[in-house]
Parts: sequence; C-alpha cells; structure tokens
Amino acid sequence: MADPFSPDAFYESARGFALSALEAHHVGNHRRVPLDAGTALEHLAKACLAQRSPVLLAELKGDSSINSVIGLLRIEGDTVPSAKIRTVGLYEALARARRFVRSKAVKADVDILVDMRNGIVHAAEGTEVEERILAAFTQQAEALLTDLGRDREDFWRGQLPVVDALLQDASDNLAHRVEVRLAAAAAMLERRRATDGDAVMSLLRALSRSTPETVTQRYRTCPVCESFGTATGEHTAVLDEDWDKDTNEIITVASAVWFSADAFRCQICGLHLDSQAEIDACFDPVWEIEDADWHDYEPEIDDAGRRGYEPEDTDEP
Repeated sequence: MADPFSPDAFYESARGFALSALEAHHVGNHRRVPLDAGTALEHLAKACLAQRSPVLLAELKGDSSINSVIGLLRIEGDTVPSAKIRTVGLYEALARARRFVRSKAVKADVDILVDMRNGIVHAAEGTEVEERILAAFTQQAEALLTDLGRDREDFWRGQLPVVDALLQDASDNLAHRVEVRLAAAAAMLERRRATDGDAVMSLLRALSRSTPETVTQRYRTCPVCESFGTATGEHTAVLDEDWDKDTNEIITVASAVWFSADAFRCQICGLHLDSQAEIDACFDPVWEIEDADWHDYEPEIDDAGRRGYEPEDTDEP
C-alpha cells in the first residue's frame, strides 16, 4: 500500500490541485481558486517537510500527538492507522516550511490566500486582488518545487505559460517598486544632509540603535544610509530532534534561532520595504541570531495543548 504521507504522494496531490486552481481562474470560478491553490500549497509544503523527516508533519496537540509521531516514523512494533495520524494544516505547514524555504511571494498576499482557503475571508475584493493572490501562489509554489528538486514543467504541465506570465509580471512590478523606493530614500538622505549637516546625521546614525528591540523586531543595516533600521518579522527556533528509542521520546540535540523579516523601516532616510520579496532585493531577509536562547522562542502551548495557531485542514492528500 502506498504511503499517503510520503513526499511523492503529497507532490502528486499538490499538482492536481494547482492545475485545478489555474483552470478555475481562467473560467471565472473565483470560489474554487483559493480552495485549490491553498490545498496545493499545503501539500507542497508537507512534501518539503516529509522529505526532511516525517515527524515534521505531526500535529502537536496534547497526548494524542505521540500516536501521530509514532505512526509517521513507522516505528517497528507500533501500528497506527493512517486515519488516526493527525498532520498540521495549511498555516502551520507553511510556517514550518519557511524555516527551510525562501520565497519571493508577498507574505501578506499568501496570508490572504490562507484565510480564504480556511473560510476566514470569503471572497477576493476584485480581479486585482485575485491576480495578486495567484502571483503569490505561483511564487510560493515555485520556491517549494525548487526545494523539492522537482521539474517545474512536470508540475505545471500545460499551465506553465500562464505561470511564467504571472511570475514575470510579479518580478517586473517588484523590481520597479524597489528601485523607486531606493532612489526616493537616497534623495531624502541628501536633503537631510544638506539641511542638518554631517554632524547631526552622524549623531542620528549613532542613535538609530538606541531603543530596545521587541520580540518581533531586529536591527538591520540600511542599504541606503548604512544606519540601523528596524526589521519586523518573527523569530523561529529551529530544533534538530532525534528519537530516543529507550524512552520513546523526542529529544533535542541541537538548536538555533533565526529571524525572518517581512518589513523594514529606516528612520534616517525613510526607506520602507513591505514584504520579504522587497527585502530580498536589498539584503538577506533571513538570518541567524547567534546570541539568542532558543527556549525564548518556542511556540506557546495553549490550554488545548496547541502550539500557536493551527486551523483544521486536510490531513491527507
């Protein structure tokens, strides 16, 4: 019997949903687009996780999660029916995949797609919004396909020209937007230097890192004025875990904390970047925080035993 939680199974399922989403867009079936596109991303993200370790698929909700872990690891002597194995949903699958996969997709647009797929938002606000969502979908899917080492022609098939057009338009718009913002920031910097003088500008640069960072912020050197701007995003504790066969428990053998920025602001020159894709055009939006304690960034567990926000989604492809 084929393993429903294998990377191949998730990939094949994702391809079907991805093609269906693009076909639905073409015929104007707007309700179908986010359902199929969201499911395609969920299964692609799960394929990326399963390729590394099946345990990364496990939904962590109280004591029942141990059964899912045992079943996904196929530990000899412990048989868990597939129907009893609970895997993460779309939101958490993408969140976990972001630890390994960098995408040029605008996170805000991907989040809208996730909310529409989960029924939180019921309809796009217009054709422009749906086009943005489709562009984000294809960009996110392309990043996941690259991570999987899969042939994009095999995945997109007859829809490949449509995907290329969506990617080209998104790339052109992004490059132009970032170029304009960099030029505007450089112009503001020159105006401030002419008005305030070099001594004042040097003092402002020295003070640009004077306020404490919050849990969602990190300082980063501005690519225009080289002072410290504020990057906003999230910290992620990446744990390298192993299975202790003697105690039947997962143990942490190594850890690191990474910061993933999805916005950037500089108070000196006024540069603002509003997505990870825009940031990626200027500097690396993901970096390791060497002095951080990973215990400070573990997902919080609520009263139901859930880590963070994990909406109910499809468990199997």
